[in-house]
Amino acid sequence: MECGFARERIERRIDRELTSAENAELDVHLSECPTCLREMGILSLPGRIARVSPPPAASPFFLQKVRLRIEEEARTAASWQFIFGTARKVVPALAGVTLALLSVFAYLQMSVTESEFYRLYERAFVSHYQPHRALLFEQERITHETVLSAIAEREAAVVR
Repeated sequence: MECGFARERIERRIDRELTSAENAELDVHLSECPTCLREMGILSLPGRIARVSPPPAASPFFLQKVRLRIEEEARTAASWQFIFGTARKVVPALAGVTLALLSVFAYLQMSVTESEFYRLYERAFVSHYQPHRALLFEQERITHETVLSAIAEREAAVVR
């Protein structure tokens, strides 16, 4: 048996996972290989120490501290669960209300009449104090030409 294969079996022997035939093969290898025998002794040392030494005794207040901490964390978890449970119900409702309000706002913005649209367009490009204001009202349609001429007149008035 090779040492690499024996090392894998040593770990399995410590965990008590070997069959009797595998144990016999490993014993033969350990009798012939001092390196693997030494490794077996080193790897089995913590288990032997644990069997010989008594288990550590817990502090008398340890269990009380653990119980108090568990209860405290349970209360905190319950409050967070309440918040998240409420949020799961409220967030979709708020999203629906927001969408409804946005729909109403969009409808109101798009329902501007044609004459209001022209007035709003005019305010964006033409000052109320310019004489060419009447020019846009007299036109049936606002075209690129009328807007450009209004802007040119406005710039000419500012330069003067």
